[in-house]
Amino acid sequence: MSVAINLFKKLFIHRYDDGGYIKYFCADDFEGLKKDSFSFMSGDNLLKGNFYYYDGYREDELIIFCHGIGGGHLSYMTEIELLCKNGYKVLAYDNTGCFESEGESIICITQALADLDNAIKTMKNDGTYKKFNHVYVIGHSWGGYAAGNIANFHNDIEKAVVISSFPSVSILLEELQGGVFGFLKKPIVQKIACYEKEHFPQFFASSSIDAINNKKAKYLIAHSKDDNMIAFKYGLQYVKEHCKNEDVKYLIYQDRKHNPNYKADAVAYMNEVMGKFNIEVRLGKYKTLEAKKAYFEKADFIRMTRQDEDFWSQVLEFLNKMTE
Repeated sequence: MSVAINLFKKLFIHRYDDGGYIKYFCADDFEGLKKDSFSFMSGDNLLKGNFYYYDGYREDELIIFCHGIGGGHLSYMTEIELLCKNGYKVLAYDNTGCFESEGESIICITQALADLDNAIKTMKNDGTYKKFNHVYVIGHSWGGYAAGNIANFHNDIEKAVVISSFPSVSILLEELQGGVFGFLKKPIVQKIACYEKEHFPQFFASSSIDAINNKKAKYLIAHSKDDNMIAFKYGLQYVKEHCKNEDVKYLIYQDRKHNPNYKADAVAYMNEVMGKFNIEVRLGKYKTLEAKKAYFEKADFIRMTRQDEDFWSQVLEFLNKMTE
């Protein structure tokens, strides 16, 4: 295997599991929140998740929530619960190679779109999908890529909320060459592109800009200009510059890093806690699970995941508006 692919795998392509020291909220942390298990096959792997809802949810509407890289769907329980509290039923699951789902690794970046495609196909095949007259998708980062592109493969998806993401894998690779990860050279990026194409050629060729321009779904796209994970230039700005559809809602922030749905204080606090931890790990501290747990016992995870009311009021307004 080439040096390029080894480097790519070291950066992104491996398993992402719960390390046992960060607090992840679950349904039991929210009084009255219910969950029904849902599993499906994606390739050779069984993926696991749940439908989340409160009593009195809107029975004909479903939101599919797609998680970002580095965690699983429990990394977004604060967001999922907020949507449920506003009357929605939400399906969320762990992608291939993440948390409770099978897979030695995430395989490739396009995997997120393949997993979402398989989740929808499973619901269509088993009759679950027929219960809903309206299906929306929301995704953050890696999950935002999946949410933004899925209308290219399922034209009955009505709305997509894309948070801090990129329109296509080819654009992400362009960023790897010239943006946040600009140390990667063109020959390396070309080999990574071949690796991605080899696994899912149909998904590699997909771009959310095509779905947006073809008006296959309604779109809300959110991004912060100081995002240090997915550069604004290769996310919302790129979409806006290449988008011909004027019926797209954009939410642009200045100071929310990779999480525009968080309060500014939550973003600052998270960066402080996680930044200090990562620096000290590199210096040789916290080598044991017990030491890592001790560090995070002092962290306030409610403060760290506090959601921005204005952000979600605009998302909810977008979701609640009847599709023409």
